[in-house]
Amino acid sequence: MFHRLIRIMDLYDGLRLPVTIGRKELLLIHEDGRTWLMQRRCPHADFPLDRCTVMNEQLRCPGHGLTFSLRSGKCQTSSYQLEQFRIDYDGQWLGVEI
Repeated sequence: MFHRLIRIMDLYDGLRLPVTIGRKELLLIHEDGRTWLMQRRCPHADFPLDRCTVMNEQLRCPGHGLTFSLRSGKCQTSSYQLEQFRIDYDGQWLGVEI
């Protein structure tokens, strides 16, 4: 089932949009003209990533400073991994199939 998240025209750099679909907590990030969708909480200590920083396609957790690749979801310094979700489009809407 397709779940609408945001209109494409409403995206802006620096966007951190927490979204809940059923029991899944997701975070939509838009930075440097690119958009990613992943689990909302850090797999290390369940810290919310809403205030994460992003630089060079690396997400930094505001809780303990772990960094994750936005391309792969893998932590740069340990075996933790962020679950990522494929973004789909429906006309002017950006969404996800879950």
